[in-house]
Order: sequence, then structure tokens, then C-alpha cells
Amino acid sequence: MKKVIVSTKENLDYGTLIWIYANNRKVYRSSKSIDSEMPFHHYDSHYMGMMEELYRDQEKHPLLFKQMIEESNRIFGVCLNKRRNEDGSRDMKVLFFSDWDSVQDFAEDTYPKLVKAEVKRRKEAKQKWLERGKLFSEKKKMSQ
Repeated sequence: MKKVIVSTKENLDYGTLIWIYANNRKVYRSSKSIDSEMPFHHYDSHYMGMMEELYRDQEKHPLLFKQMIEESNRIFGVCLNKRRNEDGSRDMKVLFFSDWDSVQDFAEDTYPKLVKAEVKRRKEAKQKWLERGKLFSEKKKMSQ
């Protein structure tokens, strides 16, 4: 399991499954979030591009992906968070696994805890945003 920051043109949701085939280096994603009960062949696949298009750090990531792909015929990733860059591209923190069993273990044990933490983080961020908006609105009313 390795955490990698990748760049994509697509807006991937939290928990999106990504996989890369070793033989042709093509990258696919699912529109569904990872689920511990669902076998791999039940996920839909959407072509994202070639593996080289995912690199954010051209020095480090090509070697990392090459090493992981040499160990398996397909590697899997799960998106954990995202951020938008100034140029409009998106960076995703993706956790990569060398086999499907490792993904299933992650989905069963760790992922539900991460989802709860992410939901809590989003609620807190929304509440903070609402409070700042309310303060701004009150200041604007007082200045008029």
C-alpha cells in the first residue's frame, strides 16, 4: 500500500476505485465508491488515460508506478481526498494496492472509519463557512 498524489482531468469522488493494467498502462476508474462486499468484476469502468498522465511529480512517481506494476498485472487505487490547483487541474491523494485482496481488506477495515472522519470534517468545514458568512452579513448590515 502506497500513498501517491496524482493529477487528473476528472473530478473523482472520495472512495473512487482506480486501476491500472500493467500490460498496456491504461488507467480506468469506477463511478462507484469502493465497497467491501462487491467483487471487482461488478465495478463499471471508465477509461481515464495512460498511466504517464497521472504523474504529478515527474521525478518520483514514474519509478514508483513502475515498481508496483512489475509486482502485479494490475494495481488498484482508492481516492482519499482531492484539491483543485490554480491552473484548474485536480490533485488526488490515492492509496494504491498491488492486489484486490488488499483493497477488500482496506474497504472492510479502514475505509468505513475514514468515511466517517471525512463526513465529520466536511460538516465542520460547512459550519465554519456558514458562521463566517453570518459574521460577514452582520458586519455589512452594521456598516449600512
